[in-house]
Amino acid sequence: MAAILSLVGAIIVLVTLLDVFLTVLYPASGRGPIRKPLSSCVWHGFRLIGGMTAGQRRRNLLSYSGPVLITVTLFVWLVLLVAGWAMIFKPALGSGVQASSGHTDTGWATAFYFSGFNLTTLGVGDVSPRTGLYRLLTITEAALGFAFFSMVITYFLSVYSNLTSRNAFAQGLHHLTGNTDDAAELLARIADGSEISAARQHLSAKAGFLREIHQTHRFYPVLRYFHYREPYYALPRILLTALDTATLMRSALERDRYAREIEAPAMGELFEAAMSLMRELIPAAQPHQPSADEVSLWRERYTDALARLARAGLQVRADSEAGADDYVALRREWDSPVRELAAIMLYEWGSIEPQRIGAPRSRRK
Repeated sequence: MAAILSLVGAIIVLVTLLDVFLTVLYPASGRGPIRKPLSSCVWHGFRLIGGMTAGQRRRNLLSYSGPVLITVTLFVWLVLLVAGWAMIFKPALGSGVQASSGHTDTGWATAFYFSGFNLTTLGVGDVSPRTGLYRLLTITEAALGFAFFSMVITYFLSVYSNLTSRNAFAQGLHHLTGNTDDAAELLARIADGSEISAARQHLSAKAGFLREIHQTHRFYPVLRYFHYREPYYALPRILLTALDTATLMRSALERDRYAREIEAPAMGELFEAAMSLMRELIPAAQPHQPSADEVSLWRERYTDALARLARAGLQVRADSEAGADDYVALRREWDSPVRELAAIMLYEWGSIEPQRIGAPRSRRK
């Protein structure tokens, strides 16, 4: 029985350390025997409660999802390591592990106490190993505990550092659109009168940031669980703004006048970087055939964009119907995956897509 208990404890320790390794040192593997199901359970809990609320109350609730997941993960790792080592040391209490003076209590409380101060390297010393084997195990647990806390602290600092970078990019994009997150407004603002050559530099920089976000979310999957009360920090909003910008440039601008800008590598970079990020976040998403109402709204969106770009001095396509057809065809490639991502992350679509100027609120879906 003692051997079985120690074996189970060793398995718990090894599985936990494997999970820490896959999460901290090899997160791109996408695996984690503890982290993945734990993340799923915590997120499903937030989704269940969040589904009962709406609007600002839902956003307030979901803003706790990322921090809670990190706290729960750290707590579970710590409890499992302490429990696993306690199961290893429990059969040795009173023999291989004894109190420094007096009677040695052989209960679970002492086993957890001994395991806990070894793992946290407190070294209080009122219970100590008496044989070579358990002295070696004690040193091993202390060394693993030191490495565990060092790696975990470094990992979570990296998570928040990358989260800050993502939020800074989202806020910058929000401000560049005049706090509207409207792609047409972005294009109008980065244009210099009738010229749009400066857009290439802007769009290339935005594509670079999107690639960075892609890689950080690949290496730190926990980032996707971070929500904020302000919708412009939302990943679906970032993707919508980037993809709509690329789509409008390809469909709304006069092709002969802006051929170099439309066909520039920066344009392809922006679109592909945004699509790659979306595929990382929601790999199974597939485009769907839009409804007649959706197509009508897209055409209205395109008409508004043409008017805004023309007011900025840009030369737009004379054949607006053909341009609208191109816009609808291009948007069909990415609209439904962005909507699906928003739904999975429990964002209301009305808070993701900028509202048309003068449009009634009932049309926001």
